[in-house]
Amino acid sequence: MLRWTGRNFIAVVQSLTPWLGLLLVPVALLALWRRRYALATAAVGVGLGVMLFAAPVAFPDPQADPVAGADGLTVASANLLYLNDRVADVVPVLDDVDPDVVVFLEYTREHQSALQDTPFAQTYGHHVDLARDGPAGIAVWSRYPVTVHDQPDTHIESVDLTVAGPDGAVRVVAIHTPTPLSNYDGWQRDLALVEQIGETATAPTLVIGDLNTSPWHPDFRRLLDAGLVDAHIAEGKGFSTSWPTTWRIPPFVRLDHALTVAGLVSTDVEDFAIPGSDHRGLMVSVAPAR
Repeated sequence: MLRWTGRNFIAVVQSLTPWLGLLLVPVALLALWRRRYALATAAVGVGLGVMLFAAPVAFPDPQADPVAGADGLTVASANLLYLNDRVADVVPVLDDVDPDVVVFLEYTREHQSALQDTPFAQTYGHHVDLARDGPAGIAVWSRYPVTVHDQPDTHIESVDLTVAGPDGAVRVVAIHTPTPLSNYDGWQRDLALVEQIGETATAPTLVIGDLNTSPWHPDFRRLLDAGLVDAHIAEGKGFSTSWPTTWRIPPFVRLDHALTVAGLVSTDVEDFAIPGSDHRGLMVSVAPAR
């Protein structure tokens, strides 16, 4: 249920920051044409402020280099959309992407039944399935052995585990936060948990999933300040988008993220279509830092 309040309205506006900045260009030109110089100056000033705000996304600090000869671990995140009745069509996409680990979000019992009956599922010998009615379900499938830790105290189901990958152990925290429209306090609390992971992680760690936040939210910036590195930003794709894919306009905001910390770096990240979902999926390649 969506609840419009001052706080979550601001959160929505913040997610649209780069687009609002672009809208100021015709405003400034129109103001100049109408000789409204004060308005033109204000529009240009705000536009320059947006550009400065976007600079860390456009020109990120370099990551550490990965260990030479690392095999890497590939992890995909796929928000299936709990209403999705085309999950069978998702399997060929995942076959093509071919990740070592798959995180399914909005994972229902119907999705579980449809996916586990496929040859694709048999290639993953280690499953953590928390199927639920509605959007709260989550699952992690891995080709490598996993050690499951205590479930994080999050508003929606999440999974914290360690994958015995080809380059050593990698902690993977799969998470789906609520939206600020449906549960603003829960959204902030879950993001604060991710921030805490960034501050306290001692082993190579990947936080991945639908965080329902964009690089333009102050809450997301706090994650970066805590030491987490967004793979899309690090790989020069910080302006890419993942939602919504079911509207008549192209996706305009990135809600799905892969964040590395504590000696883990991304070496590549790609997005892919998920049939029947309102999100694009992502696959990140990670390796230990040199």
